Amino acid sequence: MKDGVHNMAKTFIEKLMSDDEGRKLYFREDLIFEITESICTVMARKDINKAELARRAGVSKSNITQLLSGDHNMRLTTVADLLYALDSKLEVTPVPLDVDSILKSTVSDTESQWTPAVDFMSSSEYETITEQEESELTQAA
Repeated sequence: MKDGVHNMAKTFIEKLMSDDEGRKLYFREDLIFEITESICTVMARKDINKAELARRAGVSKSNITQLLSGDHNMRLTTVADLLYALDSKLEVTPVPLDVDSILKSTVSDTESQWTPAVDFMSSSEYETITEQEESELTQAA
């Protein structure tokens, strides 16, 4: 099972990185993730919650939640305003793209992070599922 998960993840990453549009998407999402994580790290270090950051930045808490979810496309001015409210700034250092290195590190990280759920269940727990329960679970999925 672990090999199946490994192969699936590897195939997805390889497919994503196999063309220009996929690589562009990967690096776009990576930048968004790094920026939002940086803001969250500063918040944690300074013990500032979303409500306090919202108050300091002059925006609503729901706006902060949206911005930090990574789903909302933040403007650079918004990033600067949030960091200013945290009495911080972002240091930016461009580095060359290295797709091969990303593929290697992502695949090895995936192996260590992915563990099939069945590994967490004892065999007796698994065997106690009745055919009726299995059918209901399958229909729910």
